[in-house]
Amino acid sequence: MNTLIYFLYKFAGATVTPPGCFFVLLFLLLFLGVLKTKERVTKRIYIFLIFLVMLMYILFMPLTARFLMSCLEPERPVLQDDGRPTLVAVLAGGGTHPLPNATPELSIELAEQSYQRLAEGVIVAKRNNWPLIYSGALDDGDPAAYETLIRTQLAIWGLKGEVIIEMASRTTWENMQEIAKVAERDGYERVVISTTAYHMKRSLWMAEQHMPGIELIPWPSGWRSTSFRLDINSFAPSARAFHDSCTAMREIIGLMAYKLRYF
Repeated sequence: MNTLIYFLYKFAGATVTPPGCFFVLLFLLLFLGVLKTKERVTKRIYIFLIFLVMLMYILFMPLTARFLMSCLEPERPVLQDDGRPTLVAVLAGGGTHPLPNATPELSIELAEQSYQRLAEGVIVAKRNNWPLIYSGALDDGDPAAYETLIRTQLAIWGLKGEVIIEMASRTTWENMQEIAKVAERDGYERVVISTTAYHMKRSLWMAEQHMPGIELIPWPSGWRSTSFRLDINSFAPSARAFHDSCTAMREIIGLMAYKLRYF
């Protein structure tokens, strides 16, 4: 199958299944509206709506999602133990899910991002024998069950070093406030921040505001920009790409808002 036929095959598949079929329907209806209406104002409204749909289509493209995510996601540095006191900080913003067959001992599980962040933090802490702080509270639910879940998972992974679980913070800004208190109190000179890759730029900036004298080391996980291949499918609409585009824009806007607020 040559490249052109493959492209047409993939494009046809994308246009007959959601979300592509919705865009096809919208474009057809709007173009028919432009062709049939004779009122200038109505025609301009149709043209404006076409541009809005085109903008939405761009946000649904994997190419757009990859570009936006790549603006946020850093590479992972080479991490070495240089003898200075170091704290591994895991940000808990990924959330949890309730278990369908909950028991008094276990009623929730970590969401994918929370699991990735914790797993990567544990790897670093175990490898270098560094203490770990897990920072973040549940929006709702039982705090005791949440702490039990974290400590159980850490025990399964065999983490035997010092572990601090703080559940006072609800936002990334508050995460950094609480982590800074521990770092200052215990004299840590370096803090390794474990969070999702797209969340790292905002997390690092906030950490810099609260820990100006401490070396901050990013330890990202769960890269989204590398999950999209650059090929002909990069132009076909994808619900996952739209989700990632919106996530990236929320991160960018959130960082800008904090910088304006604390400028």
